[in-house]
Amino acid sequence: MNAEEIRINARLTGKDAQDFRALQKREGLSASDLLREALREYRRSRTRQRADAAGLLAATGFVGGGDGPRDLSTRYKDYLTDALEHKTPWRVQEPRRK
Repeated sequence: MNAEEIRINARLTGKDAQDFRALQKREGLSASDLLREALREYRRSRTRQRADAAGLLAATGFVGGGDGPRDLSTRYKDYLTDALEHKTPWRVQEPRRK
């Protein structure tokens, strides 16, 4: 047995034992195969699917949800330059002395 193998001893009684034997018979599986399949199904039912970042942004309406010119993705530097020109002067000018 290596680090990626474990041995499990489990005691099932009553209804659990009956259900296990019935599933084994119906599915034609060994005890180990039935436990493996049950574990995989349990993991699938308990694990949430993770969306990728783009999927999350698209689902929330963030992607493509902004306002702006149609060519913003290709001319963003021009638009930024124009916006900054109005906000800050390109040159610092000393105040005029009187």
